[in-house]
Amino acid sequence: MSPANELKTGSPKIGSMKWLLSKLGLLRQEKNTQTLKRDLSFLKASAKSNTISCEWGLRKQTQQLISQSQGTTLMIRIRDASGDGTIANKSIEIGRHATQAQINTPFPNGLILLELGYKTPEGDFITLEYTFIDLGPKKCTTPEPTNWFTNESKNIHQEMYDLATRGVTLGGSERIRVEQQTTGQ
Repeated sequence: MSPANELKTGSPKIGSMKWLLSKLGLLRQEKNTQTLKRDLSFLKASAKSNTISCEWGLRKQTQQLISQSQGTTLMIRIRDASGDGTIANKSIEIGRHATQAQINTPFPNGLILLELGYKTPEGDFITLEYTFIDLGPKKCTTPEPTNWFTNESKNIHQEMYDLATRGVTLGGSERIRVEQQTTGQ
């Protein structure tokens, strides 16, 4: 009998493998599946019309850690991950027992990194779960450069000088001209 046929017919090898797995505690079907679900953390997120919908679950041990630690805060942090040099983020404090949230998107487009984590009393953010949300290509509009000198007078320097001196001769070059005129006559 070929190895492929042994697998199909339920050969003694598969039976002994199931026996070994059951002895190791890895084959408990229904009970173990529910326990496994409680022991895993997850974060799901989707974006529709400028709103991010999040749903998460935390491991039992993580929930206990956050509940027992004084000064820790469960948070969602949203950061721009577009890679264009933009440094923008938004942090939202959420309740310790919350499992979902609706958040207005801080950016209309681009790639967003959404992190579920907690802030320690020292201010450090510890990421528990994260996911990326693609809101499409980032649209950057460059502003038109402003030419501040388009409406400048041709005699701007004299006008500024007259405004500054208010018509009073201060000395300097004005005096030299006056002295030359009087001595030259």
